[in-house]
Amino acid sequence: MVAIIQLAIASGATLGGAVFDLSGYRATFELSAALLGIASLLAYLTSRRATATYVSSRAT
Repeated sequence: MVAIIQLAIASGATLGGAVFDLSGYRATFELSAALLGIASLLAYLTSRRATATYVSSRAT
């Protein structure tokens, strides 16, 4: 788990730096907003699936 977090930090800094160099500072914020939106949607969908599974397992 620690290795994954360190990889995410390193790759995020690298990707953010590359985006900044190619497109400027606004593009880094736009990329961050897009990733946040995708992560939020995936977290929401996962929580709905987990809740539905829990409710259906309790009904039996």
